[in-house]
Amino acid sequence: MIFLDIYSLNTIQKKALRILWNNEYPEIIKHHTLKEFEEYIDSLKNINHTIIIKNDLIIGWYADFIRNDEHWFLMILDSKFQGKGIGRGILEKAKKKHSLLNGWVVISNTYLKTNNQLYQSPIKFYKKLGFTIFENITLNSASIKAIKIQFTR
Repeated sequence: MIFLDIYSLNTIQKKALRILWNNEYPEIIKHHTLKEFEEYIDSLKNINHTIIIKNDLIIGWYADFIRNDEHWFLMILDSKFQGKGIGRGILEKAKKKHSLLNGWVVISNTYLKTNNQLYQSPIKFYKKLGFTIFENITLNSASIKAIKIQFTR
């Protein structure tokens, strides 16, 4: 397994990450086009990426960035590789690098993924890793409900 730290994504990586996003996140927040996905990435300031590669396939993506003068992160891992310590390892590395990390987490298990399976909320995973859960701070989105999580050292 390769963990590739990069500052800028090439087109092949963006295409693979868009597919990963669309496969693993609820369908309601999928990116319909590569341009739409690129616009999302371009909206993130001071972004740093870690791409996880196995057998020449991108199986995961971690990125941290600045939003509203705070450090935020996102993480996606192919469901076939979840539960193997990969996500934990990525976040432990990020927690050593940053004293504060914020994220949004979908808490409902009622959203469908593009394969018609239910999206499983990772909230228990983040609780186990010591993130504080802010149930009263919600993402202002008409399409999906998420709450803020935060790690502080």
